[in-house]
Amino acid sequence: MEKLQIFLTLLLLLIEVVAFAWLILDMQRSKKKQNKIIELEHQILQVENSIMDLEKNIIQKIDMLIKSRNNE
Repeated sequence: MEKLQIFLTLLLLLIEVVAFAWLILDMQRSKKKQNKIIELEHQILQVENSIMDLEKNIIQKIDMLIKSRNNE
């Protein structure tokens, strides 16, 4: 009976070690995915800033056209 208890204890310890290692690996994969998401969000912000600059430029040109028409 004592040998069975030792065996079961060792088996449980092995299962816990494997589960802990799996958890660590999963956390590392999640961190890599999180970093990729942050990188993509940064790229999106750059594109949005570029769009906003273009919109400002368009608005300025429209304003110039309106002023030139009013001066005529």
